[in-house]
Amino acid sequence: MHPILFAIGHFHVYSFSIFLILAWLVWSFLFWKSLRSDGVDEDKIFDLTFYATIVAFIVSRAVFVYFHWALFATTFLKIVAIWVQPGFSLYGALIGAVMTLILLSRQQKVRVGHVLDAFALSLPGALFVGLIGALLDGTTVGKLTNLPWAIRFVGFVGRRHPIEVYEMIAMLVVATVIGYLRQQSIQKKWPYGVVGVWFFILFCLLMFPLEFFKESHVYWNSLSANQWVLVALFAEAVGAFYVRGGGRELIRPIANKIYAKFSKRRS
Repeated sequence: MHPILFAIGHFHVYSFSIFLILAWLVWSFLFWKSLRSDGVDEDKIFDLTFYATIVAFIVSRAVFVYFHWALFATTFLKIVAIWVQPGFSLYGALIGAVMTLILLSRQQKVRVGHVLDAFALSLPGALFVGLIGALLDGTTVGKLTNLPWAIRFVGFVGRRHPIEVYEMIAMLVVATVIGYLRQQSIQKKWPYGVVGVWFFILFCLLMFPLEFFKESHVYWNSLSANQWVLVALFAEAVGAFYVRGGGRELIRPIANKIYAKFSKRRS
């Protein structure tokens, strides 16, 4: 692990902080680029980006404090003193950002579908960059493993699962699939927002099993808190896909046929 990227005298530059900033720059640029291609005004894009960032930061910190209260029980000042007691929740940031973007897009009269699609196209790359910082910092702790190929990381992750590497691979898969679906959506003229919904479905399906390789301090009925969040996100995404992605039109003919058969039998 290399938590300190470099030092100038007594001034230390931390890996996670640098890569967190780089991740935000990647997200904000790709988010802006996608919305601009859809014809959204610059001022509205700025408002969406700014407020989503602020809310994501606050919610991410609040969720981390809630689930790690023992670290902050001695003094409340640690809650705001991030340099003293660092810690953020990825899923708290994700939920805070999405809710803010949806609410603001309606207020700013921007298509929610445009915003969701832009979010889907911009987030995987940003998460990939952020995970590099997490890997260098050792932010996420993987469970112990005896797998020979994992032990080769001795001196970097030791005998634990390199969970950040797993998640980086998952983000590459998501980015590739979302890029392909984006092209399909343009060619086949899918409804706006379908690509964004697909992102959440893929994200949840890939990240849920990876949580089993992480050390977690909060479990509810054998699942970690993060896994329950992913279950909720997946349920919402499937519901949105049913409504937005033509699920009703696909299922209605099947339901009509089944209902017709039952009707004939009853008569």
